[in-house]
Amino acid sequence: MNPTTDLFDDAIAPRRRGRPPANAAEPVGEDRLLALAFAQFAERGYDATMVRDLARQLGISHNLLNVRFGRKSDLWKAAVEWRLADASRDVEPAFDSDATAEERLIDLIERFCQWASVHPDIVGICYHEGQHPGWRLDFIVNRFVRPFQARLDRLIEDVRQTRPVSPIATGALLALLVHGVGSYYALRPMQAMLAGGATREPAEQGRIMARLLIAGVFGAA
Repeated sequence: MNPTTDLFDDAIAPRRRGRPPANAAEPVGEDRLLALAFAQFAERGYDATMVRDLARQLGISHNLLNVRFGRKSDLWKAAVEWRLADASRDVEPAFDSDATAEERLIDLIERFCQWASVHPDIVGICYHEGQHPGWRLDFIVNRFVRPFQARLDRLIEDVRQTRPVSPIATGALLALLVHGVGSYYALRPMQAMLAGGATREPAEQGRIMARLLIAGVFGAA
């Protein structure tokens, strides 16, 4: 698909005769609309997500979404912006505390492991978009990942002023956090099978994985 001409999935179908849905005139909140859109994009991927399906689930007309967002690509951007900007608030305070650089890095890793337990949908959309170059991957990386990576680079460099740190690239560390720790929560059915019934509470498992990563960051220097 050409993102510059990527209108909603297909032409507007002729309106069927009969009364409109009972809730057709009720406004749909922005958060509800974007939450459902992001969930569908994260689970199915961009191409398999049909805007007509979203409209049907919301109980609104396809035309209303067309008027509100214009293109499917614009809806995707709005949903990703809304979801990732909100989720980043759980992690970024670690950068701004008054603690030492080492303490801030430890706090960041611990926060990220807890973050993954409540944001598996973000892991899902990164999985879909991270496999192929294109405008959607550019949007996620340039808008969210690179600014975060730049702050992480500076934090690790500050830590290195006082103690050795593993030479792992920050891109690789982020992959371990998002796709390593994150997959534990995003692939819950698989993890349930592998656990054989001996499952841990998500927050506890997040703390265990954080300790493992922290030990690697400081112990493999």
